[in-house]
Amino acid sequence: MRLLKESILVHEIMSRPVVSAGIDENILGIAKKMKRAKVGSVIIFDGSKPVGIITERDIVRRAIAAGSMKITSKAKAIMSKPLITIKSGETLERAADFMINKRVKKLGVIDGKGKLVGIVSESDIIRNANYLIDVLKELLATGYTSD
Repeated sequence: MRLLKESILVHEIMSRPVVSAGIDENILGIAKKMKRAKVGSVIIFDGSKPVGIITERDIVRRAIAAGSMKITSKAKAIMSKPLITIKSGETLERAADFMINKRVKKLGVIDGKGKLVGIVSESDIIRNANYLIDVLKELLATGYTSD
């Protein structure tokens, strides 16, 4: 069993490889890419630099429901930017806190060299947070108190 000081790290729970699209790709192509890859978001690149993210929610709210865009519109027109990132060695708790503070549900994950290596979502965090409950149970069973 993990001890509290041995928290889960972002690189242990992130999704990879990252599904990506170019800044000038159209929304229909991006939606098809999401469907094929069975993902809810794609990272948008301008050349080799990750510059934003498009989620299913972005497509629905900013393109379809807004009525002002067409499925042939470019990614840059609806992407959320800038891409909010976290380092792969950060903890699950830090990632959750960062999402809350930045008001986002997904973070790009970068390695020590700044290269995008994955993506972590709030669902990934929730799915992997059970270890905290186990740690708390173990602490309580040993008579731990916070006093």
